[in-house]
Amino acid sequence: MRNLNLSKVNVVIEPPYTATSPIRFRRYNILHLDNPREVNLSISPYFYNLDLYTTSTNLIYSQWYFIYGDRYQITFAVFVGDYPYDVAKYRSEKFLELLPMSISAVANGDKGLLEANPSLYEAPVYVRFISSYPQFNKIVPYKFIKDYIDDKVDVSVK
Repeated sequence: MRNLNLSKVNVVIEPPYTATSPIRFRRYNILHLDNPREVNLSISPYFYNLDLYTTSTNLIYSQWYFIYGDRYQITFAVFVGDYPYDVAKYRSEKFLELLPMSISAVANGDKGLLEANPSLYEAPVYVRFISSYPQFNKIVPYKFIKDYIDDKVDVSVK
């Protein structure tokens, strides 16, 4: 997939994680900056600001899930929330706009993991929208991780 409008990914990999491992329990925290084409991506064993009482956040979360053998899927989670309907609708629309760039940020920002584990390129991508409104509370397939690779994205690992 090309022309995702993502220009830069700032990556932080937190120990004990490395650029190539592990896959299981590898969690991503994705934050779009004022310029939504620039994304901060953290790779760590935990999610930021997420607990059982989270109903709304602007962060987008993601994690690999083991299927069998060397097969995984990656799932993204967005919290549309339990705001008044108009606000929830706006948040849902905004997340829909940002998701291709968010998925691309993970695919391009964690290329070391993908190169070390080539089967991950074939991993299906799913997005879990979480909301108190049934029309926004759903799981949507978003192609495969390989569809979001773009060599033009500037990746900076700190």
